[in-house]
Amino acid sequence: MRIRFTKIGDIRDQLISAALILVALFMMVARQDNAFQNVRKASITLVSYVEAPLSNVRVYRSALRTNAALEQNTILLQDEISRLRSLRDENEVLRALLNFRDTSEFDMQPVRIVAKNLTGINNNIIVNAGSDQGLVIGMPVVNHEGLIGTITIVASGHAQVLPLFNRQFRASVRLEESRAFGIISWESDNLSELVINFVPQTISVQAGMRVYTSGLSNKLPPNIPVGMVIRAEPEPGRETQRIYVAPYVNFSTLAEGHVLLYTVEEEILELEQEWQEIFE
Repeated sequence: MRIRFTKIGDIRDQLISAALILVALFMMVARQDNAFQNVRKASITLVSYVEAPLSNVRVYRSALRTNAALEQNTILLQDEISRLRSLRDENEVLRALLNFRDTSEFDMQPVRIVAKNLTGINNNIIVNAGSDQGLVIGMPVVNHEGLIGTITIVASGHAQVLPLFNRQFRASVRLEESRAFGIISWESDNLSELVINFVPQTISVQAGMRVYTSGLSNKLPPNIPVGMVIRAEPEPGRETQRIYVAPYVNFSTLAEGHVLLYTVEEEILELEQEWQEIFE
């Protein structure tokens, strides 16, 4: 009679099941044993070491998402702050213009700057009012700070302004607390200063003195603020001095203003014309 031996492969599943049962029985019997407690502690420690980097990764990813959200909120808040500041500045300018209009002796037409060319060559400004609003050539344009320029071309709904910073601009001005008069103009590419000519050297001129329109030219009414004296220099070989003036109006931020509904007196124009005809 031949004895047949069973192959291990045939009873593999049974052996695994028996081994697992033995391990389970051992764990049930020895669960209170110190050695088993040490194994549990070691396993917990090992898991904690593995879990720590993974936890850091989760925290880092969460921090990235939070940071991105905070950056977006910061951009939105900065945009809102910038808009509010712009509205505040515009409100302050409009309030100043209203106060200026209420204290002026002339009727005014409020205007908004719709185009501005201050490149240094043929500088000009265009406003959103014209002949339909009563504007005519020669009327002064001002804001609460001072003189901006004069109207040179008028259409039905718009007008072109000759600003202080144009080589064709001329105006008769006077220095405060003085009977000194001169002609102010723009003679350089510097958009921060004007020049007054024909003031005698005998007139004491100090930095900080205010400059106003004189009213002598009959083109502009008197006492419109123009600017403040920066310095004065004697002209070589002449008895006059050149006075450099910083205008009150900030042309870089200029956006609103008023047109003074001021017209030249016809009688004076007629006298000037007759005087010129005498010498023709």
